[in-house]
Amino acid sequence: MTSLKTASSSRIEAEYQATFPGSMALAERARQLMPSGINHDVRRIDPAPVYIERATGPYKWDVDGNRFIDFCVGHGALILGHSHPAVLAAMQEQTARVTHASAPTPLEVRWAELVNEMVPSAERIRFVLSGTEATLLAIRIVRAASGKDIIVRINGHFHGWHDTAMIQWLPPYERPSSAGVARDIAGGVRSVPLHDLDALEQALAQGDVAGMIMEPDGPVVGTVPVPDGYLQAVREITQRYGVPLIFDEVVTGFRLAPGGAQEYFGVTPDMSTFAKAIAGGSPSGAVVGRADLMEHIAYSGDPQHDRFARVAHMGTYSGHPVAAAAGSTALELLKDGTVQDRTAALADRLRAGINESLHEHGIRGLAYGRRSCFRVILGDDDALPDTHEPAEFLARIDQERLMAGTDGRLKSALHKANFLEGFDFIAGNHGWLSNAHSEDDVDTAVSGFGRVLDRVIDEGLVQSR
Repeated sequence: MTSLKTASSSRIEAEYQATFPGSMALAERARQLMPSGINHDVRRIDPAPVYIERATGPYKWDVDGNRFIDFCVGHGALILGHSHPAVLAAMQEQTARVTHASAPTPLEVRWAELVNEMVPSAERIRFVLSGTEATLLAIRIVRAASGKDIIVRINGHFHGWHDTAMIQWLPPYERPSSAGVARDIAGGVRSVPLHDLDALEQALAQGDVAGMIMEPDGPVVGTVPVPDGYLQAVREITQRYGVPLIFDEVVTGFRLAPGGAQEYFGVTPDMSTFAKAIAGGSPSGAVVGRADLMEHIAYSGDPQHDRFARVAHMGTYSGHPVAAAAGSTALELLKDGTVQDRTAALADRLRAGINESLHEHGIRGLAYGRRSCFRVILGDDDALPDTHEPAEFLARIDQERLMAGTDGRLKSALHKANFLEGFDFIAGNHGWLSNAHSEDDVDTAVSGFGRVLDRVIDEGLVQSR
């Protein structure tokens, strides 16, 4: 097996390996035990990821004692920051009481009540373990309710890693986005191009559609933001054809607003899926929706119905007591919208600072995003507009170029340089703000980003114009 201690191809990589020797050693051990040494594809960094030992508030520390301002915040789950005192206390109290009762516990009822109060589409709730489980169950419910098989989705929107979600996610769309997906799965999915309402209508008009699923803020954390009026048009078309609309709010839920994207945009779907913030950073998720749809999970007492017409759903950790404690505590803190407004303002400050730095360095690119989410794209190609004004940039760039993002080699160098400058963007180019961040944290990261740009310019990975 190839050693991680290979000759460095750049000054950034050489300094990275020298700065994080403990992580280098752990990665060597991990690669002997786990495929590529990781347990989530996005955590892959060549030659090794940084191993984190502890975290609190907006900061995390690696095994070598380096501190980072964290903008990954649990892949977006920790809108309150790491180890929020109230959430931590609730989890510790529940852990001391019972961690798995093999039975319902009182807190899951309060948790469901909070979801019901906050989310417009939540007439009924079913807790699951993750976002992937949530979208899988939502798709099964609409298929059971309609007696139809076809799920309509949008090219590039991400809905987890189960088989149906791997159809027409990554280009080339005619091939599954993972090996190992059964060949006949593709027949149950019909995908339409980004923001193409005519194609959507044609897809639904065939009369064989069980439901439609989409990310309400656009694909993969708003990589291509939805145009004004688009969601309203999607809602009208799906209602006209009697097709249930599912919003995948795994990322946007409780973050864009207390009621998620559906509250923020004023568009109520028939069903929604959640994870991340719903459980205060602990592992959990949920499917919510209209009572008549969600009742397809319910027992009727009729053995024939319950065997052949009911949607089966199990899960050892569904409604887990510790997740219920963390989730109910977190939602109490999120329900008035103060946290969402403050984190959105911090993200505005971060995006503005990064864009100013890009301008000062003469680099084509943009930091953009909605509310407390952000994404950065940069490079040398003329397909990136020569402006750092978000509205103008996004109006001029081609959707597919925006989806392609930053070149892989440049993005890898950015990610490593971010760590060297003391902050972490997920995969090197996007992330989220938490309520634990301060304006000083944001300003420190902006200054560090300027030094990151100096590093990649020095490496010849991007040109200063």
